[in-house]
Amino acid sequence: MNLNQRVKSISLNVIQVTALGVGLVGLALCALGASIDLKQFYHAYLFGYMYVLGFALGSLALMMIHHLAGGGWGLILRRILESAAMTMPLMALFFIPILLTVFGDMASGQYLYKWADPSYVAGDAIIQEKVPYLNPQFFAIRAGIYFFVWIVWAVLISKFSLDQDRTDNPALAARMRWLSGSGIVLYVLTMTFASVDWVMSLNAHWFSSIYGVIFMVSQGLSTLALMIVMLALLSNREPLSEVITPKYIHDIGKLMFGFVILWAYMSFSQYIIQWSGDLAEEVPYYITRSSGGWQVVVWILMLFHFFVPFFILLSRRLKRSVSTLVWIALFLILIRVVDLYWMIEPFFAETISGFNWLNIAAPLGIGGIWMALFLTLLKRRPMLPVNDPNFVVLTTLRRH
Repeated sequence: MNLNQRVKSISLNVIQVTALGVGLVGLALCALGASIDLKQFYHAYLFGYMYVLGFALGSLALMMIHHLAGGGWGLILRRILESAAMTMPLMALFFIPILLTVFGDMASGQYLYKWADPSYVAGDAIIQEKVPYLNPQFFAIRAGIYFFVWIVWAVLISKFSLDQDRTDNPALAARMRWLSGSGIVLYVLTMTFASVDWVMSLNAHWFSSIYGVIFMVSQGLSTLALMIVMLALLSNREPLSEVITPKYIHDIGKLMFGFVILWAYMSFSQYIIQWSGDLAEEVPYYITRSSGGWQVVVWILMLFHFFVPFFILLSRRLKRSVSTLVWIALFLILIRVVDLYWMIEPFFAETISGFNWLNIAAPLGIGGIWMALFLTLLKRRPMLPVNDPNFVVLTTLRRH
């Protein structure tokens, strides 16, 4: 039995229960780790949180792109994307520990954000100039705005999509397009500011104008990889088995190929701009990440995050096969962990030797609970938007 056959034979219920169990164990280990080393817990928790958040936000963004651009690939993914986007309230709940790090004595800013520690700010003239923006109260207000936008747009678009199934109202398609158009603009703005607030501000002296774009591209790539895994799970189950064709798999494979290239382009662009600028505020970011063992991770990312998937996905034949794409998708989901770890952890540790078991427990704990909720929402929905105006076209192409 090949990998694709094994994936297809796995029950969603089994995955859901397993994910829930892994999540609960992971969170229990996180609680244990927090009691041992609170500082390390916060470092690992932020890393795990940002990784899992990428799937929810990437799903919301791709869902809105589909409503704007159309295409059969989006129709077969819509319910999966909606279910993933609807996990945003859970991600808002999981954000609370990060929010607590900027308030109170027990969760002092020294554990995560230095700008939240008044004693540190008093001795840093650069951060003092940024206090009107980098302060606990405004940080919390901005986070509330981000989650409000993400949750409202996810709920409204998902609601209108389900209403379309029940009522066959053609006006709902126009509403979803309008929401998606405004939502994409808001997503770009909120994700840019969120990446600055939650990650870039770990070193308030460093800045990059395309940092948020790198996060958005990474979220799209992670989400497309997850969608391919889900299609491998569902492609032999009705009703998806009746509409999935190599053409739509090829379309999703091309999208993933494009995001692999875009990730490399954005990542290299940030590097070359800061290297050529050679400013004292910018170069320490890459000096730290190219020494102390981190240079090994750089080579791993160049080889396995770009070159290997790039050359594999060049093949048209391979992009039309779920059994091939699921291998690449699973690989990219794993390598995304490495990339995000390389982006975040050097803010705290100058050498790679500081790896801690909490860096495994945190993404597993948050990700396990997220996956369990995601599958719960998915099983409650019809798998196809049968009253969408474009669905007739999709089924007609399937018959021919």
